[in-house]
Amino acid sequence: MQQRSQSWKPWSATPNVARVLAWFVAALAMLNALCFVLRVSSPVIQRDAWYFFDVFLRKAIDGSLGLGDFFVKRAGVDHAQPLFKLEMLFEWRYFGLDFMVGAVVGVIAAAASVAILYRIVVAEPRRDGSDIPRCLGWAAMCAVLFSLNGNAGTWTWPLVALENITTLIILVFIVVVWHALKSQRYLMLAMVTLLLGISSDDSALIAVAAVVFAVLMWQICDSAQRRLSTWKVLAVIGVCMVCVRIGYAYAPIVGLTRATSISFDMGLLLARFQGDGWWRLAVLPLVLPVSYQSPFPSTHPDTWMIWQAIMGALLLVAHLLFWRKAFRIKYNLSIFVAVCLMLLFYGWVAGILVGRVANLGTDFVNQPRYILLYAGHLIALLLMWAESTQWAFQRPKWRHVTDIWVPAGGCLILLAVQIPLSIDAWHIRKAQWAYDANMANQIDQLVTDPAHVANCLPEQRRICNLPLEERQKLIQMLSANRLNIFSPQVQQRHPYLPTLSPVPTGSPDHETGKGSAGAAMPLPSGF
Repeated sequence: MQQRSQSWKPWSATPNVARVLAWFVAALAMLNALCFVLRVSSPVIQRDAWYFFDVFLRKAIDGSLGLGDFFVKRAGVDHAQPLFKLEMLFEWRYFGLDFMVGAVVGVIAAAASVAILYRIVVAEPRRDGSDIPRCLGWAAMCAVLFSLNGNAGTWTWPLVALENITTLIILVFIVVVWHALKSQRYLMLAMVTLLLGISSDDSALIAVAAVVFAVLMWQICDSAQRRLSTWKVLAVIGVCMVCVRIGYAYAPIVGLTRATSISFDMGLLLARFQGDGWWRLAVLPLVLPVSYQSPFPSTHPDTWMIWQAIMGALLLVAHLLFWRKAFRIKYNLSIFVAVCLMLLFYGWVAGILVGRVANLGTDFVNQPRYILLYAGHLIALLLMWAESTQWAFQRPKWRHVTDIWVPAGGCLILLAVQIPLSIDAWHIRKAQWAYDANMANQIDQLVTDPAHVANCLPEQRRICNLPLEERQKLIQMLSANRLNIFSPQVQQRHPYLPTLSPVPTGSPDHETGKGSAGAAMPLPSGF
């Protein structure tokens, strides 16, 4: 036993240095993401932002906004996203509806998640040889959460970056559930469960299902946890979620879309799996958060596909080992969070497959916007490994390779691959600027001639596909109120955007935001 501890002396000799290096990596990754967001993230209104502007912000502008408007949604697989609407209200009130602000909020939310993971994994020194692996694992988690992977698909579209808020709330919920199980205090649990349910809509359902399943699995693995207080925790969660879902049953629906049954979608999904691209549905959710595209531009697409298959197979083995440990290891907060995040990942992937891929095709799984959701399984794997190293040191020496060195090498590779991925993402800056300017010019043309929708850019099809009267009303409201691309402060903040002026509406009071129909609408004093 003494020989084993001496053989691992390098791992336990410099834990303080490991902490400093881990914080350096975390700070570097966060600053890189923040700088990228400030420089590259698109400020231009596009895609679903037009829908939110139509059904929500328009009411804020004319002073008729009510509480129910925060929960308005389309039918089918749409989400209410009240926190996103609240953030958009903030953008409108203080930043001229600059959507780049949403991406900054996303970085801040990711930083908060990183801080929570630090408290879970690294904060408490143990001096048992696991300090350095835990620091390495946390640094890798930071790299995943702040990654510019997929040409920064998470950060260039601010509405996607805001998903970090949902991830943060879910992480807080998981931690609070654990402390409720230990302390048998339920007030904070009820408050956080209600916050999760109200703010995250159907994502909250998936998160609650994942946590409940993790708690039940913990009881199966540890008979000491089979006590009445555990069922009280589950009862509090259940009652809170039932109350929230009753409220959501009365949420207003605007812009009705075709809704299909689950059985119909499952039939379509089964047909997708029977096609040639079935393997993508199993492999891509595992591989994409590691690297969306090849880090090396010279890699042939067929070669990269082979590498994806290899990575997918290795990660699948890692998942099997993860569950082998989950059913055998003694639970603490890190293990509990890891199991919950892994189950959450499965739930999110299932939702994407049934709600999107079934109707839109297998290529839809290969979306940069889903990298943030797919990344949960990497965080779970890293948490499980970082926590289980303290027991790995007590195993035979030949097990150290598979339990310590191979995962540590994977962490280092994950950190190293961020360099070429980041370089590739920064290279799109000028192209993104040009595209944003092109979108701004097209919106300006629509203000001048709302009927001219030829050659509409993909990001602007939502506004182009609206009926002429609705399209005209929205774009004139944007222009008359000097919002987004027509806002002087937005144009000053993003000098690559064209300098646009509102189209005159015929009102002599247009410049002051006063007048009758067609002029800029007054800003309610309550906002």
